Amino acid sequence: MLMLRKILVPIDLSPSGKLVLAQAQDFALKFAASIDLLHVWTPPAMLAPEALITGVGTTEQPFLEWLGNNAREHLGQFESQVQAEGIQISRSYCELGDPAMTIVEHAASGGYDLLVLGTHGRTGLAHALMGSVAEKVVRRAPCAVLTVRTGN
Repeated sequence: MLMLRKILVPIDLSPSGKLVLAQAQDFALKFAASIDLLHVWTPPAMLAPEALITGVGTTEQPFLEWLGNNAREHLGQFESQVQAEGIQISRSYCELGDPAMTIVEHAASGGYDLLVLGTHGRTGLAHALMGSVAEKVVRRAPCAVLTVRTGN
């Protein structure tokens, strides 16, 4: 019999993330499993080197630090919203890195039984240009993966 104790939900903090979390909660309730959130953020691809050093605003906070704090703040807001809607989250993580690789590494090190992640279902040129985090995760994941189609 399939046993699920720990479910990891990589989330991009978009409104469609609620659909992904709802699917994860269905599994969590059925198997009495816990749900952890993981948001992986990446810095902008085109970034002037001086922005990394000089900081932003009046606090002169380094830009990457500011981006990380902003990502954690948005994750906290998202988590509060979904918990207010009845979705229970055990832990949440916010990490800097390549999304697919970070998700796979986190799943392996955390001993997760299931990954539940959204996919936009892009094909053709959009898929070729943007790639698919979900596809990369499915190929490399150390556990079962449920993909939830969230886009057109």
